[in-house]
Amino acid sequence: MPLIRTEAIILQSRKFSETSKIISAFTKDKGRVRILVKGGRKGSKKFPGGLETLNWVDLQFYYRSGRELQNFKLADLIKGYQTLRKDLKLTCTALSLAETIERTTPPDDANPILFNILAQSLAALDSIALNPWTIRWNSLLRIGRALGFGMSLQACRRCGVQGPMRSFDLAGGGFICAKCHRANAPEVAVVGQMWGILRFLDSCSPEVAPRMMVSPEIGKRIEALFLLYYKYHVPGLRGFSTWRTLPQTYWGELPEGEVEKKDG
Repeated sequence: MPLIRTEAIILQSRKFSETSKIISAFTKDKGRVRILVKGGRKGSKKFPGGLETLNWVDLQFYYRSGRELQNFKLADLIKGYQTLRKDLKLTCTALSLAETIERTTPPDDANPILFNILAQSLAALDSIALNPWTIRWNSLLRIGRALGFGMSLQACRRCGVQGPMRSFDLAGGGFICAKCHRANAPEVAVVGQMWGILRFLDSCSPEVAPRMMVSPEIGKRIEALFLLYYKYHVPGLRGFSTWRTLPQTYWGELPEGEVEKKDG
């Protein structure tokens, strides 16, 4: 088996035995791989920085194509993102992005663009504590594009007008104006601010994204839209466990009926 050396970000880590564990890593050269780390729960000198979830490491492992579990050799910590780990909102955001990559990418499929998106987003979360949901949405827009289902946000998906939008076309991946709205199409009702927010986030860097201010009501609607959009475009995807509590983590509970009242 050839020895592979590549940069990787640890997406998940789980117990395999009393002394060993399995990690899921998104690597720059081989995409998502699952690796058996013998002795990985004992703090071996082979990985002094630890193979913990979200760590960015210089990873070495023995690779065999078509094999479900690869064998670990060595890892050196590049970045541990210690700042974001001290804040619940930042940590939950980072974990949600890791799970997104875990659940939407096939194994052994190299995608260096996707690797860079994740690394850039984690770096932004580690350095900017403001409005982490905007960094998350910026990342989800770029992840969708890297996976082949990017959103089209410049104008109405059907007629090209740049005006008030009434719905979002899940199949076409774009906002729809009132004139082009179709009652029986796979569309999600939206409010005007959502189009402008996502259009801004789609055109900026992760570092700039937190400048966008978003109300809790609109934020929850955008979260719901992303979930529907990813479920529509990723076959077999039912949801993400880390996404479920994000609205409450970010903004807390809204009074019952508050969203409907704001829509007027």
